[in-house]
Amino acid sequence: MNIVLRDFGLRAAAAVTARYRSEGWGNVVEAISPEGSVEFALRLPGRHNVANALAAIAAAGAIGASLHASAHALASFQPIAGRLQTSAAVGGATIIDDTYNANPDSVRAAVAVLAERRNAKWLVLGDMGEVGDQGVAFHREIGEYARAAGVDRLLTAGELASHVVDAFGPGGTHFDNVDSLAAELRSSLTPDVTVLVKGSRFMRMERVVAAISAIKRREH
Repeated sequence: MNIVLRDFGLRAAAAVTARYRSEGWGNVVEAISPEGSVEFALRLPGRHNVANALAAIAAAGAIGASLHASAHALASFQPIAGRLQTSAAVGGATIIDDTYNANPDSVRAAVAVLAERRNAKWLVLGDMGEVGDQGVAFHREIGEYARAAGVDRLLTAGELASHVVDAFGPGGTHFDNVDSLAAELRSSLTPDVTVLVKGSRFMRMERVVAAISAIKRREH
């Protein structure tokens, strides 16, 4: 059996690598492989999503897909709801809806995207899943990470999320429930704020997005 090993990553030595720049709400990526290079627009923000795109290119190449075909497919990709989607909030603020799920790694990646925003950066976070018996420690680590990343205000709800606030320090507020958190947001959002909303699936943090959205959907 012949095994072909092809690595990928954002370091120059990887077989499948890339140069990229942020543009709009996404990235312009120049993917580079042994086959050559190709530039395409990726409708997803963040360094981690460029790395994910490289993983797809490497895997597709391993089964015979051309670099250009992979780039075309990635350029055609439409993000799904709850995965770093932006929309307008009440008060003229901007929502980053990343409510699909949350674990420590995905929260760090989303906060890194928030950190790139030039206006006030608010993080709304529910409990994270996939933390095992390290829940308190992992939640505290996120509070420290958010502070270091330049988050200006932190609002949390959930049994473990209070530990995020404890580690974050000044500017952090924990709420007993999602409804009271959403009410505070609705009364305090302003045009100079970008608010990232995230939490594990069981927290249903999309309720916060619905409560602060500037576009209200009709109920049938």
